[in-house]
Parts: sequence; structure tokens; C-alpha cells
Amino acid sequence: MAVHKVMVTAHSVLFALAAICGVALISVIAKVYAARSDFYKKVKQGMPMPKWNPIFGHLLFVNDTYSTNKLPPDIQRPDIFRSLSPNFQKSNSLFYVDLWPFIKPLLIVSSPKYAIQACQQYDLGKPEDLVPFLHPIAGGNSIFTMNGEDSKHSRSLFSSGFNSSYILNQTAHIVQEAEVYVDVLRGYAEKRVMFQLDEVTLNYTRDISGAMTLNTRMHCQQGKKNPLASALKHTLGWHFLGELKSPLVRWSPLIRLISWYNGYQMDQYVSAVLDKRYEERKRDKSASQANRAAIDLALADYMSGRTTFENKLDPNFKKWAITQLRLFFFVGHDSTSPTICYCFYLLSKNPSALKKLRDEHDRVFGKDRSDTPRLLREQPQLLNQLPYTNAVLKETLRLFPPAGGMRSGAPGVYLEDDEGNRYPTEGTMVWVLHGTLHRNPKYWKEPKSFLPERFLVGPDDELYPVKGAWRPFEFGKRDCLGQTLSMLDLRITLAMTVRLFDVTDAYEEWDLKYPQKRYQTFDGERAYQIGNGGAHPADGFPCRIKVRE
Repeated sequence: MAVHKVMVTAHSVLFALAAICGVALISVIAKVYAARSDFYKKVKQGMPMPKWNPIFGHLLFVNDTYSTNKLPPDIQRPDIFRSLSPNFQKSNSLFYVDLWPFIKPLLIVSSPKYAIQACQQYDLGKPEDLVPFLHPIAGGNSIFTMNGEDSKHSRSLFSSGFNSSYILNQTAHIVQEAEVYVDVLRGYAEKRVMFQLDEVTLNYTRDISGAMTLNTRMHCQQGKKNPLASALKHTLGWHFLGELKSPLVRWSPLIRLISWYNGYQMDQYVSAVLDKRYEERKRDKSASQANRAAIDLALADYMSGRTTFENKLDPNFKKWAITQLRLFFFVGHDSTSPTICYCFYLLSKNPSALKKLRDEHDRVFGKDRSDTPRLLREQPQLLNQLPYTNAVLKETLRLFPPAGGMRSGAPGVYLEDDEGNRYPTEGTMVWVLHGTLHRNPKYWKEPKSFLPERFLVGPDDELYPVKGAWRPFEFGKRDCLGQTLSMLDLRITLAMTVRLFDVTDAYEEWDLKYPQKRYQTFDGERAYQIGNGGAHPADGFPCRIKVRE
């Protein structure tokens, strides 16, 4: 009798489990059907897209793209779609991609006309999908992903810390870190060793970002372990390792646990800095009014209009501020570092451009290179007398932009081409591929060539850029808030280094030392961009450096 009861119970449990699994399977099938049916409307309308599968959408096609187009496995995600874009550039420079359930359907664009419509004319908001993707970095909904009044208020709050006049007055702080960077590079030159420039440069830009975001010297270049920088670096390594494998790996329990722990470490560090600055401002409010580091701007807004102050910061404000400061610290250093590396890389490949750049620096700063730091501190306005330097930076950002532009489609919003064809954005994320747009032969003469003169000639010259075709910082109300600081960092760095050092890539030497059985070039480029936060040079840009006589 007891055995019979046990068997009946076991059968009941198995039946219940089977029923649950059946319901779950039906639910999954229903969701797949609903998602694919919605996208099928675009297929029937003849919208431009790669070959579509009614069950898998474009998942299999994108996966096959790696082998078909011989893509390196660590290539940044935008370049997967860049490899597909030539199929659509001759017609409309636009196509749809269905990657559900990993991400909402994408509307890929690489035309200035579409980019202007999405980011400026309609000012489409940021997609909700970006919030969980950036959560390991920011820890919440940041100024980068906010929409509506939250976005307007936050941008207004922080904008004074990024205006041109104030940023120029921060030259001395950047020069201080640049001098350390020069010493580090000189050390590698003396050792005569191959090294990865990207990580060395990241430490440099981390120190700058620490000063401009948290009003704190972090000393990453001197080898000091900073909790914020270390935890963020660790998070990026695991987060984007998962992204390279698949979104399923990215959301695995192990990576989520690592992300949570690193997020906790970042929160604790920023929280302590916030508390310290709050106490300092309470004791001497006037002493920090002139400082517009992001942390001081946030505290100034919090404390404005108050006559008495609590012992502790309001928890809701603190949570909001920590998220914004984590995001600012990341953005402040991650995109600038690879641009510096790519400047060295492209200048080494184009000696005539390098000579013009050095000649310009000799004219502006004099031929005594050791005097440059003093001149920059005393006369920061000299940085506004470097048109060729600015052109070099713009051309580098054209060829190797650090990111793309992502917007959320909306009902009733269509992108329209010159012939009047309309493409619905509803239910999609509009992705402006900067790397593809910047190399689109429809809008750029000799798109693969490094020609800084594009940004010096007049509108009658064939090299003159098409309106809206250069957009590494995007345009419109949601453009990059820190672009002025980024360009200042870059100009100071080139002014302090290009006349002192000769930098050459060491990819051949690296590949002999670390052979790989995989594709190692993209579009003929060994220094292709990989995804590791922003877009960074492959293998950390191995190089050798010499001090110029």
C-alpha cells in the first residue's frame, strides 16, 4: 500500500513537472510567434534586410557572418553589421535586423540623412535596452540612458562643468597627468621592450577622469590600486567576455555575481568620496564653489537653497549621484584612451602628416620641447591655435570612432530617403553605425585614407565633409556632454608627446610571440576595434617606442 502511494505521488509530481514544462514551452512558442509575426510585416513590405528565417530571425545569419566575412571573434559588435553594410550602401544605407530575444529589432543606418532625422529632427529617446546593458558600468539609470525631464535636468545640472571656457581652465590638471604619462612612455623607451599601449594610456585617462569627475587624484599611472578603477576594469573584462560569447553567457550566474560584487566595490568607493566632499562643502561652502568637477556640481545642486544640512546625504540623492559619477568616470576615460592609441598608429603610417603636426607644434610652442608643459599651464589658449592638430584628431575619430548612436524608434516616426521611401522605426532600436557612416564611399572621398586635410578645406573642395557625416560625439540635444573635455585631453596629449617619441606598432612581433589560429584582421586592418567598454585596438595595441633625438 505504501509503495502504491509513493508511486502515485511520484507520478503526480512528474505530471505536474510535465505540465509546467508544457506551459513554459507553449509560452516560449507564443512569444517567438508574436515576435516573428511582428517582424514578418516588414518582410512582406519588402523592407531592406538580410535573408530572414521565420523561426530564428537573423540569429543564424549573423552567426554565419563571422565565417563568411572572416571576422575575428573579438571584433566589436558594430563591425559585424559594418561587414554587411556594403550590400545596402549602394541603395539606401539602411537595413533591418531581427535578433530577438537577445535584443529588440534593429534598424541599422549609415547615412547622414537618416542619422540627422533620428538624432536631431525627431530627437528619438534612448532605448530602455541600454539600461541593463550599462548596469554593470553605471549601476542604474544614468544620464546616458535617461529620457524626458530626467535627462534635461541632469544635462542642465552638469553642463557648466563641460563648457569650453571652464574646461580650458582645467589645462593645468591635465598637463600634470600628461607629464606622468610622458615619464611612463620614456621608461618603456629606455627598456626597449614591446608593450601594450592601450592599458598604459587607460591608466593615464583614468587619472584625468578621476580629477574631472571626483576631484580626486587616483595615481593609476604610478601603479596605485584604486578600488573604483580596479573594480570597473574587472567588470568590463568579464562583462564583455560574456558579450563576445553570447548574451546568454553575459547573463550567466557567475558573471552576474562578479558584476554585483564589483558594483558594490564601486558604490562603496564613490559613496565615501561623496561623504568626504559633502563634509568639506559644509565646513567651507565658498572654498569649492569655483570647482566644477561632476561630484561638486551634483553636491552644489543638492545643497542649493538650504540653510541647514543633515549629518548624512539623503539616500535617494546618494544613489542617483553614485550612478551618474560611475558613468562619468567610465565615459571620461574609456573613449579617449583608444583615440590616443589610434593617433599614434595612424601618424606612424603617415609620416608626412606626422611632420606637419610636429611643425605646427614647433611654431606654436617653440622648438624647446621641454618648455611645452609650462606654456600650456600659463597660456592654455595656445591650444586654440592648432588647426592641423584638430584635423588629425577629427580624422582619427572618423576612421576609428569609439562608439555609435542608439535611439529608440517610435510610432508614427519614419526615416525617409531622397526618393520619398519611408522606413518605420516603431518597435526597433535605430542604430547609427558611426564606423560605417564614416567610411561610407557615398559621403567620403577616399574613405579609407588618412587625410586630415578634409577638415581644413572649404566647401568647394571634393574632400570637404558632407553635412552630418562626421558624428563621433553625435549631434542634437543628446550629443556627448564630455566632448569638449575629450578634445582638450587629446590636444594636450599630442602636444606633449608627438615631438618627443616615435611610436610604431608591433603586431607582427606580437603575432609571432602569441600565435592564434583565428582571423586577425578586419577590412585589411590588424588594429581593428574590439569591444571592451568602448571600442579599443585589438590586443591592446602592442608597440615599441623610441625617444626622438
